[in-house]
Formats: sequence, C-alpha cells, structure tokens
Amino acid sequence: MQDATAQMALLQFSTTGRKTVAVPSTVHCDHLIQARVGAKQDLQDALLKSNEVFNFLESISNKYGIGFWKPGAGIIHQVVLEQYAFPAE
Repeated sequence: MQDATAQMALLQFSTTGRKTVAVPSTVHCDHLIQARVGAKQDLQDALLKSNEVFNFLESISNKYGIGFWKPGAGIIHQVVLEQYAFPAE
C-alpha cells in the first residue's frame, strides 16, 4: 500500500476485529513526498507536512503485523521489485 491511500484502507481494516493481516502486506511512504527542490529538502518538507500521517501508518502497521517502509526508504514500485520480486542474493 502507498501512503496516500493506505490511511483509509487501514482505518477500515482496524474495524474488522482481526488481530493481524491474513496475507503479507507492506506500507510504503513515498506518494506524499513531492519532488520540488531536491531529495533532502523534499523529504524534510514531507516530514513536516505529513508527519502525523507517517506516524499513524507506522503505528497501525506495527499493530497488525504489516511491513513499514518509512519516508525516504524508496519508491514503492522499485522497492517491491528489488526487495520482494527479485531480491539480491
């Protein structure tokens, strides 16, 4: 899941009464980081602007056994490819 849509999905999931997810899942914080100035500044801007969202996603991910990729960890499509589909050996 990406950070912009995972918020609602995980809020809804939290109402199901389940203790953990049934299938392996991950949240990637990359969509709320806007490319404007440069990587360092853009990340800092996103942390200031969306910190509450990132903290919520990390907390709820930990609660339900969902992997969490913090802001700055990479773009979801590339992370999934490199870490899950074709991990380095």
